[in-house]
Amino acid sequence: MVLASGIEQTFKVEIGPFDAALAKLSYQKTNDKYAFLSSIQTMGFFDVLYSFKADYQTEGKINDAGLTATFYEQKTASSAHQRAKKLLFDQNGVLYQRESIKDKDKRLVDVTIPEVKIDAYDMQTVLMMLIDRFQKTGNCDLEKTVFNSKKIYHIKIKDMNDVFLEGQKVKKCEAFIHQEHLEKGDLLWQVSSEKYILMYLAKAPKTGLPFLKKLEIDSTPLGKLTATSQTLKETEN
Repeated sequence: MVLASGIEQTFKVEIGPFDAALAKLSYQKTNDKYAFLSSIQTMGFFDVLYSFKADYQTEGKINDAGLTATFYEQKTASSAHQRAKKLLFDQNGVLYQRESIKDKDKRLVDVTIPEVKIDAYDMQTVLMMLIDRFQKTGNCDLEKTVFNSKKIYHIKIKDMNDVFLEGQKVKKCEAFIHQEHLEKGDLLWQVSSEKYILMYLAKAPKTGLPFLKKLEIDSTPLGKLTATSQTLKETEN
């Protein structure tokens, strides 16, 4: 994506007393397009216990109707399997097929859209919606329904209050992700779904673009999870 403003970040993820993972997040946006990429890789004790690596990529369009994904792909590798998923959209931005790969087994499946209002087909588009709202209003209240081609998720983000974190004024937001017909997901879903998530959002000094300064989940099987921003890079169009 050319002539786009954006943010690039790295995070240290800690669970309980352990350094658990390294994560990266970046997004770019113009007046009519967006792209969002993220990745996570376990480290140290967690990498020995259960190695996990994931990469997620979303691209989409922005218009008067809002944000709509036009491309989504994820690749995960664990101690047990390598998986990939790509979502295929028609010219109206409606999901119609899913390409799935598990190890060497590849499948192309037609997707039936459930008869409920769907706001997005991936979580990264919801994060872009949050970024867009926070940039325009300074508020993080958001409720969206996501259909990821198999499961339905309801995301509710509540604006809490302004706080100071490491000397910087940030917005404290509380998020909750509820999965209909709860099923076991990958490592990230096991850690983050059906739990209260605190997010601390701030605006970058040069561009004013929102970024995530810190994320906290109080209850995981191994203790509190904290993801803290380590580096921040701004790009300007």
